[in-house]
Amino acid sequence: MNLKQIEAFRAVMMAGSMTAAAKALFTSQPNVSRLISQLEGDTGLTLFQRTGARLVPTTEGTAFFREVERTYVGLQGLATAAAQIRNLGSGRLRIAAVPSAGLALVPRAISRFQNEHPGVTVSLHVNTSATVNHWTTSQFCDLGVAVYIGESSNCEVELLSEVAAVCVLPAAHRLAKKASIKPSDLNGESFISLCHGDGTRSQMDEVFVRAGVERVLAIEAQYSAICCEMVRCGMGVTLSHPIVAQDFVGPDLAIRPFSPSVMFPTYLLFPPHRPRGRLAAAFIEVLRAVHHEILAAAKDVQTPRASAVTRRRRA
Repeated sequence: MNLKQIEAFRAVMMAGSMTAAAKALFTSQPNVSRLISQLEGDTGLTLFQRTGARLVPTTEGTAFFREVERTYVGLQGLATAAAQIRNLGSGRLRIAAVPSAGLALVPRAISRFQNEHPGVTVSLHVNTSATVNHWTTSQFCDLGVAVYIGESSNCEVELLSEVAAVCVLPAAHRLAKKASIKPSDLNGESFISLCHGDGTRSQMDEVFVRAGVERVLAIEAQYSAICCEMVRCGMGVTLSHPIVAQDFVGPDLAIRPFSPSVMFPTYLLFPPHRPRGRLAAAFIEVLRAVHHEILAAAKDVQTPRASAVTRRRRA
């Protein structure tokens, strides 16, 4: 039994005659007849009853056809998988990200990516930088987005960006009228910090220590998004990654540049000793574009708006 015999049998079953099957297979009717006879001999089954010029499938032939169709469905699935692998890698992309990227940047990039590649399944896993590194190293995820790289990391690393923190404060705060914020402006202010052990928290504390500024440090949170929400609740002010802050833009919050710069790096992680798939490469291209667009939009909201009186005077 071989593939040509199976193709001839399937064509006869679907077309209803050997002549029509021969046309579908671009071969001759005697060749189809020969292949059917060989298949019956190899399987020991009587697949058709011949009534004059008509072929009528036997019970054995109908049962065998069902099995053939199951096999063809599997083959079609393999063909689809092969097309996905050829065009876009494996057809599934697993991404690990820290919350500062996984709550805003990465979802927007996934949305655009799936519009361009609707057949690809994407899964997003959000956790700390250490866990993102572990998931990427173990190849549980195809790529990671992290803000901290440990010394023991085995991942291949690329810098996606390094951007300066912005100051996030209630819109009614006295400092919201300023064009930019410096450490001395926050002397005595209730400051919402990232938790101890976070690399960016250490940078922030050092800036205020050098400036001799004492803040009220009564509130801490693990993620910048939580810090921004606490600011919106009127609990204090904070320094945040501008992309995270951008997600909280609204009438309740003001976002201002902060100087001197406190830098937020964002890294791309790739599994070690493994070629990068075309699927991951295509997503990274989209991620970079979305990242650039969000940062551009974030700059537009870091300038205090003129008051209504000022606008009328200018008019």
